[in-house]
Amino acid sequence: MTVLRRTGGIGAFLIERCLPVYPVYLALWVIAVEGMVVMVGQSPGPWRPSWDTALKIVALNAAGAFLRMVDDQKDLDYDRVYNPDRPLVQGRISTRELRIAMIPAAVLALLLGATVSFWTSVLVALVLGYSLVLWWLESRVPVVRDNPLVNLAAACPAQFLATGFAMTGLPGVGDASWVQLAAVLLVFTSAFLHVELARKTTRAAAADDLRSYSRVIGSTASGLAVLVLGLSAVLVEVLLTSPWSWAGHWWPIAWSPVAAGVLPCISAWIFFVRRPDSHPGGLPTAFVIVFYLAIIGQGLVYH
Repeated sequence: MTVLRRTGGIGAFLIERCLPVYPVYLALWVIAVEGMVVMVGQSPGPWRPSWDTALKIVALNAAGAFLRMVDDQKDLDYDRVYNPDRPLVQGRISTRELRIAMIPAAVLALLLGATVSFWTSVLVALVLGYSLVLWWLESRVPVVRDNPLVNLAAACPAQFLATGFAMTGLPGVGDASWVQLAAVLLVFTSAFLHVELARKTTRAAAADDLRSYSRVIGSTASGLAVLVLGLSAVLVEVLLTSPWSWAGHWWPIAWSPVAAGVLPCISAWIFFVRRPDSHPGGLPTAFVIVFYLAIIGQGLVYH
């Protein structure tokens, strides 16, 4: 018996569909972006998460709840076939209830963003608005709905906007150039894509599974893309933060993102050498958590 069956309602929907991964992931995302921007922008003085950090984390969680409600509605037809245990598929919550709940989630995200800065609220609004635009595109443009690579590319702007959102408020972007900030977006989007592609990389893709990347480009290419995306995130991060120029006696922490890069290599070895039907799901998730923690550690010791 699931949590939702015991308690019912939108609260139970969010518990089932968001906990425990979403809050942890979104919190690490915000803090890691702040820490990385401090290093890239060469901000003076020690960096520590602030009240703005906490507000941004709660705002992003409210926005994430909104996006989860949107995703479950726009993916309903697909979930009826491939995810029959989802609450909306089983009728344990209705689309009307989700649409009503989207309003307070959006309002909360916008209000919390506004307490940080004007640009924070603008970027929250853009994240929420883009999710609705993507929902409309998937319902009107077949290639966006049915081609997983096009769909994934269409989802990337939301990742850019959310990472940009984390750069607003304190501690700011310092002296970072637009090129450097764009590269920060690349780091976090590559980490997201590493997990997303791994989740849908399999040697046993159903011929009618329109969301499988392996069905479009083959399991080998899909598995290689997972590896390249993970290693690219690490490489760009290290080039941007240049730990060789400031590490000193903090070198184990300053270079820790490189250690995180071992995990994509291990998951690639398992997939290509041990040859399971599907790409290991846990290791890419572990990579993102370890990678973000390593970036946070860098930011805390940066001087």
